[in-house]
Amino acid sequence: RDPRPFLKNVTPAVMTVGGWFDAEDLYGTLNTYEAIETQNPQSVKNFLVMGPWSHSQWPFGKANNLGNIYWGLDANEKFIKQEKAFFDFYLKGEGSPAIAEATIFVTGSNEWRNFDTWPPKNIEEKSLFFQPGEAASFEKPIVKESYDEYVSDPMNPVPYTEDVHTQRTSAYMTDDQRFASRRPDVMVYQTDVLDEDITLTGLITADLFVSTTGTDADYVVKLIDVFPPDTKADDPDRKYPLGGYEMLVRGEVFRGKYRNSFEKPDPFIPGKVTEVRYEIHDVAHTFKKGHRIMIQVQNSWFPLVDRNPQKFVNIYKCSDTDFQKATQRIYHDVNYPSHIKVNMLIP
Repeated sequence: RDPRPFLKNVTPAVMTVGGWFDAEDLYGTLNTYEAIETQNPQSVKNFLVMGPWSHSQWPFGKANNLGNIYWGLDANEKFIKQEKAFFDFYLKGEGSPAIAEATIFVTGSNEWRNFDTWPPKNIEEKSLFFQPGEAASFEKPIVKESYDEYVSDPMNPVPYTEDVHTQRTSAYMTDDQRFASRRPDVMVYQTDVLDEDITLTGLITADLFVSTTGTDADYVVKLIDVFPPDTKADDPDRKYPLGGYEMLVRGEVFRGKYRNSFEKPDPFIPGKVTEVRYEIHDVAHTFKKGHRIMIQVQNSWFPLVDRNPQKFVNIYKCSDTDFQKATQRIYHDVNYPSHIKVNMLIP
């Protein structure tokens, strides 16, 4: 299930291909490339291609969009040519190996870019802090005590999409998150309107300071691109309103009992401020001038994630009576500055 320890002494050229909106295995693509890169001599030809794709979208037909979000081009067209050039050179010895180390589709700006490394070297680590009043900024909070409080009910979990389906779709990876923003059990933090483009590349890390009246909790953090209210669809066939669209860029869940160790889970002490820190995978996304960066925090993501009873029990053997409401707090003050760490690409 985990090939990384075996990716040593690799001699053939390798091109690892994945999609930014692969709901099944984004982790596998990025970490396969990283394992080959770090566990083999520098002479190994190791390439990464990341497109705006869902799971295995790249070998089938066209890739003009995912759900309501259109890229303005067929993302498969460039990849098909690159894949052929790769095999022509490394299998047949024909043509040129003129392939970048990392061929990356940057969503938001909707363009293919080449990088010498992944993540890129020309980045600056920044922290995007939660602030009082549903705000977010790159400045640390200055208030002495500040938090948002709400009730999380596992019997009324936050759904992963507003639509109703008979099975999970891949389009939820770019779905409009306004339905979640309206819920009282979803905390929303967003920047002012951006006065310049901001491109984030590489790993996103959530660092939350929280408390709960329960003894266990899940934490879901979502990174969202908020479109300007006057955004118009550039395709007449698209009927979905894009003005104010809250595009999901990346989201990830963490089960709080494993915050210190996956081998030895720990219960929360009710009411005690506790740090929950975890990785949310890589991104390559440009938040355009006039947009906002939003972070949403919630405690359920149903049915993508099984419901946490919010009680320190064996979830797979618990009873209905173990499921309980809990009052959650997300802190954002000088002592407990909840934030996400991002890597900003330097032009």
